[in-house]
Amino acid sequence: MVRAQWRGMIRIAALCILAAACGGSSVEPLDRVDDGLTVAASIGPQSLTHGTLTASRPQLAYAFNGKAGDTIAPDLWPTGKSALTPTLALLGPKASSGHRPLLATGAPRGSDARHPAIDGFRLPKTGNYLVVIGTVAGGRTGKFSLRLWMASSHLPRQEGSQVDLNLTPSAAAVSTLRAHADAPHPWTDGEIDALIADMRQQIDLRVALSSAQYLLSALQQQTATDAQRTRAKTAVAQLIGTPQHFAKLDPGLQSFALWWLGNAEALLFTNAARAIVVPAGIDDTVKQLVAAWPGAKEDTGSRQVQAKTLNGAIYGWQIEWQAGWTDTDGTQAWIDFAREWFDSGGHWLLEQSPGASEPDDD
Repeated sequence: MVRAQWRGMIRIAALCILAAACGGSSVEPLDRVDDGLTVAASIGPQSLTHGTLTASRPQLAYAFNGKAGDTIAPDLWPTGKSALTPTLALLGPKASSGHRPLLATGAPRGSDARHPAIDGFRLPKTGNYLVVIGTVAGGRTGKFSLRLWMASSHLPRQEGSQVDLNLTPSAAAVSTLRAHADAPHPWTDGEIDALIADMRQQIDLRVALSSAQYLLSALQQQTATDAQRTRAKTAVAQLIGTPQHFAKLDPGLQSFALWWLGNAEALLFTNAARAIVVPAGIDDTVKQLVAAWPGAKEDTGSRQVQAKTLNGAIYGWQIEWQAGWTDTDGTQAWIDFAREWFDSGGHWLLEQSPGASEPDDD
């Protein structure tokens, strides 16, 4: 599956990113009775859990905490050669009567009757919920796998480590580019010099870099001379400064600049044209990020490492990697795609995760 939107598994900052949800486990054994059901465990968002229904325990419940308005999508399937045809139900937080209301039941996801799901359910209130696993009447018991996706959660990393890539150009940059869009015409030296002066007088470097992206991108796509493009690039390079100056900027600004001025458009930063030794810290950090999700394995062949250079000097690194989680029978349960930024020395800055997806969810 690939959902309509990539789901972020956004990272926690600093050392917390190196442990699963800062030491928390996605499956906490409970084995208690709630509303007449055996609650086998407490599960977390974006988790894959395994269990077994038996003659003595034909139903099992799994507890999770949710917030009002959150959208969830639990689903399950028989594991391996299990003959189980499972059922799925969602019970809400306890009412004043002390009992839990039935909120939803599973329906086959796709054409497989043994793969029930409750897709896109919006939680009505904040509280503790139960996902109940059973078997069809007269059906066999056996092993199963339960997966829980929750839209509001970005475990194991928090939103604080996600780079803000929103462009915030100055009013002058927006006005000039709008004029070119409304009445296309060749760029003049006066227009370019005015925008360069506007960038230099900005107190907020994010605004200056956003205006720089607007200008360089426009010059690349619209009618301009090579001399005009060179003058604009030189001015933006002066904003960036030396590698030593750039490394002292806020991690968010470094990541912001490496992306907007060094992505596929290569407006300023370019990828190293020759083989460069990758700092060991980059590989170590990616391995730790993958390990933060127990059971995940990186597809090492798909990792892309790009050194972002300017005038032959390395200003930072962009790393793209993906990892997967497989069920006990080899079925792929999750795929995670992530983009990380590192400084020139290989120290982690921030990340942008297109997110985790469920391969079988149509």
